[in-house]
Amino acid sequence: MSSYHQPVQGELATAARTGPEVGAAPSVPGGRRADRRRKKGHKGAFRPDIEGLRAVAVLLVLVYHAVPKSLRGGFVGVDVFFVISGFLITSLLVKEIGRTGRLSLGAFYARRAKRLLPAACLAVLAAAVLTYLYLPVTQRSTFGGDLLAASLYVVNWRLADRSVDYLAADVLPSPVQHFWSLAVEEQFYLVWPVLIVLALWLAPRLRWSLTRMLAVAITLVAGASLAFSVYYTGKSPAQAFFVTPTRLWELAVGAIVALALPKLAGLGRGAGAALTTLGLLAVLGGGYFLDGSYAWPGYWALLPTVGAALVLIGGVGGPSGAGRVLALPPMVWVGGISYSLYLWHWPLLVAAQAKWGDGGKVGVLAVAVSVVPAWLSHKLVENPIRFSAALSRPFKATWAVGVPSTALAVAAGLLLTLGTGGGSGGPVAGAAALTGLSDQQQSDLWKTDKYPTVQPDPLKATADVPAAYGMKCQAGQEATTVASCDFGDTSAATVVVMAGDSKVLQWQPALDEIGKAHGIHVVTVTKSSCAFADTVAVLNDRPYKSCADWNKKAMAKILELRPAMVLTSQNSAHALADASGSGAGDLPPMRDGLERSWTKLQKAGIPVTVLLNNVNGVPSPVYECVAKNKSKLSACAFDSNYETAQLQTELAEKVGAGVIDLNPMICPGGRCPAVIGSALVYRDGSHITATYVKTLVPALRDRLKQEFDRNRIAWK
Repeated sequence: MSSYHQPVQGELATAARTGPEVGAAPSVPGGRRADRRRKKGHKGAFRPDIEGLRAVAVLLVLVYHAVPKSLRGGFVGVDVFFVISGFLITSLLVKEIGRTGRLSLGAFYARRAKRLLPAACLAVLAAAVLTYLYLPVTQRSTFGGDLLAASLYVVNWRLADRSVDYLAADVLPSPVQHFWSLAVEEQFYLVWPVLIVLALWLAPRLRWSLTRMLAVAITLVAGASLAFSVYYTGKSPAQAFFVTPTRLWELAVGAIVALALPKLAGLGRGAGAALTTLGLLAVLGGGYFLDGSYAWPGYWALLPTVGAALVLIGGVGGPSGAGRVLALPPMVWVGGISYSLYLWHWPLLVAAQAKWGDGGKVGVLAVAVSVVPAWLSHKLVENPIRFSAALSRPFKATWAVGVPSTALAVAAGLLLTLGTGGGSGGPVAGAAALTGLSDQQQSDLWKTDKYPTVQPDPLKATADVPAAYGMKCQAGQEATTVASCDFGDTSAATVVVMAGDSKVLQWQPALDEIGKAHGIHVVTVTKSSCAFADTVAVLNDRPYKSCADWNKKAMAKILELRPAMVLTSQNSAHALADASGSGAGDLPPMRDGLERSWTKLQKAGIPVTVLLNNVNGVPSPVYECVAKNKSKLSACAFDSNYETAQLQTELAEKVGAGVIDLNPMICPGGRCPAVIGSALVYRDGSHITATYVKTLVPALRDRLKQEFDRNRIAWK
C-alpha cells in the first residue's frame, strides 16, 4: 500500500494551515526563499530558531568529539536532534494528511531518500578512502563491516553488540560510528508513517478524532520506550545507548509537540520567550554538567529532550528571548549545514587522530576543516538533488537516487571487508619453539625478524579469542549476575573454577583441553575488567560498583560449588579505598581485597592457585606492528612489566596459595617477542591469542599437576 486516504476535518486540517513550515525552507536558510518567509512573519513561516537549535545540537557534538574533556556532556546534542526530527517529520505527515486527507508512503520515502542518501553515500565513500589511507590495516575488515552496516542504516545494532565486547578495548573508533544516530532516525522513518497510517485506519472505527488517535498512539509509544530506556539503561547502558527502542521516546516527544502546536498557536511572546530560554538552558546545562558517568539515555536524557521540546514550543509565535539568539544568521547558517557537518566531521577526526594523535589541537583542526566538505556537500549535492524538478516523482527519485547511493556505499564497505587478507597458513610451533634452547637463546628470541608464516593472521588477531567469548560466558561490565560455562570433562567429579576477569578467561582453550584429557570439569566464573577481590575496583577512574556486587555473588556460587580448586588471575593491581573515591586507585586496597577473597576460600577448604598475570602495558596494537613489519619483527618486541604479577606472587605466598607462572614462556629473559614459533602472541594490548595459549598446554598441564599434587587432589 503506497498511500492511505481518509477524510480529515478539524484540528489536523487546521494544523495543515497553521503548523510550522518544515518542508523545503530549512535546508536553504540563507536563500531568498527563506528571507521572504521571514519577512512575511506569518505563522506558517520558516522558523529560523529551529535551524539555530540544530546549530546548538551539532556544535555540542562537535566540541564533545574534538575536545571531550572540555564538554563532557556534548553527546546530548544527539538527543536534541532526535526531538527535532520527530517534530519535523510528524509535522510534515500531519500537514499532508490535513491538506489532502491521505498519506502517500511512497512519496514520503522518496523524499527521505532524496534528502538523506546522497550526502550520506558521499560521507561513507570518504570514510572508506580515509580508512584505506590512514587507519590501521588490521581494522579494515571491521571498519568495512561498519561501513556496510552504516550504508544499510543498521550500524547502531552492530555497535550495540560490540559495545559490551571487551575485545574492542584496543580498537580505534569506527570512522562511521556517528552513523548510529542516523540509523535510529532511519528506522524511525520506516516505522512512523506506518503507525500514522494505522491510526488513520483505526480512528473512524473507534469513532475517535484522528488527532486523539494519534495523540494516544504516540503517547503510548513514548511511554513504553521511556520505561524501557530507564530499565535497559540500568541493566546494560553500553547497549542501551545505541539501540532504537531506548531512543524512540525522544523522537516521540518531538512528535507530541508537533501535534500540540495548533493548540499553542496563541502562546504569548512573553511565555514563548520564557519557555525558549528555559529550554535552551536545559540543553546547554545538560551539555556542561552531565558526563559519561550518567547512564544514558535513561531518565537523565529527559533534561535535554524536554529542553529541546520547550524551545520548539516557545518559538511558535516567532523568535523571542533566547530564540532571538538561535535565529541569528550565523546560527541559522550552521543549522542549515548541520546534517553535512555531522556526516563529515567524524571520519576526518578519526583519520586525523590516527595519523597525528588525539590531542585537542588535532581535534579542533579536524572539526574546523570538516566545515569545507560539509558546505560543499550541502551546496553541490544535498540541495541540487533535493530540489531537482526531474526527481520530483517518487518512483524516479527512489530508483535514480536512493538505490545507486545505497549501492555505492554498500560496495565501499564490501571492498574494505573483502579486500582484507586471509590467514597466513602453515604450521605453528608456538611455545614449543623454546624447547631445547638455552636461557640466552630464549632471551635472544625477540631478535628473530621473520617467520615463514604467522598465525593468526595479524589482520584478524582480535578475533583469535577463547570459545568462551562466543558462548557469552563472561559477565559484561554492567552485569551483576554470574555468567558461567562448563568446559573440559563436564561429567567429571573434580571441578576447577576459573575466577576473575578476562585475564584468567584467556586460558580457557588450554584448560578445556587439559580438562578433557585428565577428567577435570572446568567452570568459568568471570566478569569483564573485574578482579576476583573483595574490594572497590576501578573502571575508567570511577568506582566499579557492579564489580563489587558481582564479587559477592561469585563468591557465593563458588562456595556452593565446592570445587577442588580455584584458578584466578586479574589485570588490575589497583583499587579504591572506598566507594566514594575516584581516580586510578592504589595498590593496598587491591591487595587487601584479594587477600580477603583468597583467604575466605582457603579457610573453606578450597585451595586457590594464581595464574600469574602476563605482562601489562603492551604497546598497542602489537598485531598492527607485525602486519607492517613482517620482515622486521624485532621492531615489535617490548620490555616486560609485571606489576600485577608481583602483587599476586607476594600475596599468594602470604595466604598459602599456589602460583603458576608461565611468563618465562611469554617474555623469555624479560623481553617480549611479538611472535614466538610462528604464533602471534598478543591479540590486543593485554591478552594472549588463543593460538598461542593452546601451544602452552604442555607447560600449563605440568604446572597444574604440581598444584594438584601439592593439594592432594587426584590427577588422572
